[in-house]
Amino acid sequence: MFTGGFEFVFLLFIAFLLFGPKKLPEIARVLGKGLGELRKASNELKTSLEDEIRNLERDTEAQRRAEESRPAPPYTREYRPSVEENRDALESSVPGLDHELAASPGELTVNQNGHDSREAAEGEPRS
Repeated sequence: MFTGGFEFVFLLFIAFLLFGPKKLPEIARVLGKGLGELRKASNELKTSLEDEIRNLERDTEAQRRAEESRPAPPYTREYRPSVEENRDALESSVPGLDHELAASPGELTVNQNGHDSREAAEGEPRS
């Protein structure tokens, strides 16, 4: 707060001139109590914030551990190979769909069900 002793002595001298020798001890006592209460409230706030931060960190760590340690249901392990095979098959068939979907709107007509049909556009009978 102060950079040197001279400033503190100067402030004491100004306070002595303003308030006089009778009021100066009373003012110093009130200021001391006020600063003590302010410091106490500041420390309590700091402690409560640190406790809350620690609690939040502990909760998030516990959630992370619970998610990591939760075993996969048995059916997921049982079907995993077939799911991966189907996924690979679907991914490999997607590029082939681009050619099928490249048909111009004139090639498609609406069939009896209201759906687009290449067979209806080409005039082929449905089997």
